[in-house]
Amino acid sequence: MSSVRGRFSFSNDDGDELQTSLRSLFNGHDPNYNDSSNSQDEKHYMGHRNSIEDVDLHQVKGPSDVGCNWLTSSITSDNVKILLVFPRDDRQSEVLGLAAQRLGWQISEARDVEEALDLFQTHSHDVVIIDRRGLHCQQADDICRALNNTHYNRTSVIIALVKRSIFVSSDQDEIATLQILDAGFNRALIECSSKEMLMNELIGIYANEVRPKLQLAAAHSLYLAVHRCRDMVHVTNDRHLIQFANEVSEKLLGWKPDDLINKNLTELVTCENFTRMNQQLQKGREFHGNMNCKRKSNETITISSRIIPFCAYGRRPTHYIYIYDTTYLLENIDVTSALPNPVAHLHPRGSSHSLRSFDVGSIGSDLQRRCSVAKIHNLPLEAPITKVITLLTTAMTEAVSPDVAMQIDKAIEILKTTELYAPYVREADELFNDPVTSDLIGALISAPQYSRDSRRSSNDSSGRVSQVQRILHQQTPASKAAGKGIRAPREIEILLENCMDWDFDIFKLETMSGRRPLYYLGMNVMNHYSVPARLSCDERTLQNWLTVIEVNYNAQNSYHNSTHAADVLQAIARFMRSERLKLLLDPLDEVAALIAAAAHDIDHPGKSSQFLCNAGNKLAILYNDLSVLESHHAALTFRLTLSDDDVNIFKNLDRETYKMIRQNIIDMILATEMTKHFEHLAKFVNVCSIRTEESQSEPFTDPVDSSVLLLPENVSLVKRMMIKCADVSNPTRPLKFCIEWTKRIAEEYFRQTDEEKRRKLPVVMPMFDRSTCSIPKSQIGFVDYIINDMMEAWDAFIDLPEMINYMKQNYETWKEYNERGISTLQDVETLQQSPELQIPQSAQ
Repeated sequence: MSSVRGRFSFSNDDGDELQTSLRSLFNGHDPNYNDSSNSQDEKHYMGHRNSIEDVDLHQVKGPSDVGCNWLTSSITSDNVKILLVFPRDDRQSEVLGLAAQRLGWQISEARDVEEALDLFQTHSHDVVIIDRRGLHCQQADDICRALNNTHYNRTSVIIALVKRSIFVSSDQDEIATLQILDAGFNRALIECSSKEMLMNELIGIYANEVRPKLQLAAAHSLYLAVHRCRDMVHVTNDRHLIQFANEVSEKLLGWKPDDLINKNLTELVTCENFTRMNQQLQKGREFHGNMNCKRKSNETITISSRIIPFCAYGRRPTHYIYIYDTTYLLENIDVTSALPNPVAHLHPRGSSHSLRSFDVGSIGSDLQRRCSVAKIHNLPLEAPITKVITLLTTAMTEAVSPDVAMQIDKAIEILKTTELYAPYVREADELFNDPVTSDLIGALISAPQYSRDSRRSSNDSSGRVSQVQRILHQQTPASKAAGKGIRAPREIEILLENCMDWDFDIFKLETMSGRRPLYYLGMNVMNHYSVPARLSCDERTLQNWLTVIEVNYNAQNSYHNSTHAADVLQAIARFMRSERLKLLLDPLDEVAALIAAAAHDIDHPGKSSQFLCNAGNKLAILYNDLSVLESHHAALTFRLTLSDDDVNIFKNLDRETYKMIRQNIIDMILATEMTKHFEHLAKFVNVCSIRTEESQSEPFTDPVDSSVLLLPENVSLVKRMMIKCADVSNPTRPLKFCIEWTKRIAEEYFRQTDEEKRRKLPVVMPMFDRSTCSIPKSQIGFVDYIINDMMEAWDAFIDLPEMINYMKQNYETWKEYNERGISTLQDVETLQQSPELQIPQSAQ
């Protein structure tokens, strides 16, 4: 960001008068009002308007005493942020900057769409002015659409700076203003060289565009607070016709909000002395008392209530706000009592009514048992699964057939288990009858099982931290020379020019770099994404970090080595070039993704987590047999990084930024655990299935609701899917790379099986036996049950068709190999002798 404050200067002769007028404008009252005889009242009034913290709700005595600017009263001219987007400096941009600075606004400048997006997402400017004159028209429209797609600040006003001639051109077929609005701009601003005129224009833009949007946003926040609060709330007009009912109203009374709108509240709520209550409300006085509320099921509950009159205009109340003290009900009733057709009445916990049950064939006792734990599901926390259980419980109470009720009851019991996404292979599926694929898929998705074996592995990384300096001192002369300018040998530089292509040859880089692909690719990719600048560290520190990380990968592993890490890093870098991820991920998200990719399998022992648990390995003991390898990778990454300032790429980050990026890195590394595969995939597909309203009528619009995607939990979900897809992207690479990766992972699995047999441990994957394994069948099953659905969903999200094309071609090739009787590792190595499938021998 380049601030323009320092470029402008102006006379300060009338500064006090200007600041007084602006302060009056931003505080929402007439700057010309002056009543010296009431100066004390004015000071008291302004004290209440300047800060929401100064407002005492208990001092509000009448229906008109509520300040309409409470949520926006703290805005001052220093808070207004303006972004000027001009391809180059000219007189117009300079005058605009002078005018904005004269008003005391915070100013930012951008030259292109990338810089504009970066600044806008960081600062959420109130006003954006984009140069749309002459040749800049199309570029300005693109920038405007990009800013609108971010949804970072829905109160922003985006303005097109245009030539005066655009409104008077005689050869125009369409109205210029409509063209500007269609491009996404809120209004147009005609170019002007007068600073004073522009200041007046900017003040008008704030008063007529920005401030109303801020007030509307404040109103929405109040609406959300009322809608989600735990007390039931109804708002009526002065004739007691319902205008609003919040979420709790439906839960307690069973009426949907749409059923209540314009319905007379007296049909639902009554009190003993309605006439006296109404008289008090009409006089602008609050009323307190017990109200009898009628539920949809015709039951009646008594609730302590407070009715507040409100005057939106005029002198008499225009609305009545009914607030019911329902907190105790939510805490003490059974979950089934909140349903439209309840199983039990609304009574406090412990009463005889709370134990009431009903009889539907043979399941009455089961329902009574569930009622005893219903309190757990009645907590204020809610999730989709609790909604499903509620709906099923309702359906069960209405079921006529005892068999149907019993089936629903069984479904509810299944849904209440803790591992809803723990998958298993269906016995009816053809996969169940194929031991080759069933063993592979079962081993990948199954959580570790406990073993009685007490043997210990010698694998130990406790001394690695103390070896960091020794590793740095032992760098090769080539790498030290590269470190001076952070440059790779020329032939590697040429190869890395195409490192963002999906068919990038990682094995060629492995050979050319002397088995140091992570270092060279990492420096290239991380500089491309400005990682040193974003972490405020120098390139030497990043070079040292990559060196230490790569050295801590086990080179003797055929698959889980630094080449695999580099391959995942390359996939992540390629994914993040998609337009959707550019808009979705902020700069630190990108940094975290690259770091997680580079370190996601550090110190992998070449054995699975299940093997470590069966062997009683110290890592399994340390991590309680839960996500053993992934926890180790994440922990060791930070132990090594924080062990030495020469390696610590996070040392210049503030505490909050470091905590955020650490959390993101750990979350992404843990997401590579295959036992959570179906959970992550199901959640991702569920989020992406939320469609925008426009997509239902416009077939060519983006169907995914970006506002939903931008929720923090969904951004995290996307990052998990990104590293998962990168981690298992081998079947989606060109055929010769796919075959090489398949050979390497098979060799690693074979070694594990060999050791399990030698040590008499449980064999995790019996099908991976050197003498009997069918490698094509293992790949066919892997694609069918793990890869295909995930990659199809990911391609639909980021649009990477070459990934799907390679996957389908490779799948058909594996089927062909299987039909030809190609099965063993030796058969695959024979295939690789052909020129089109050959991988350099030194890389293997």
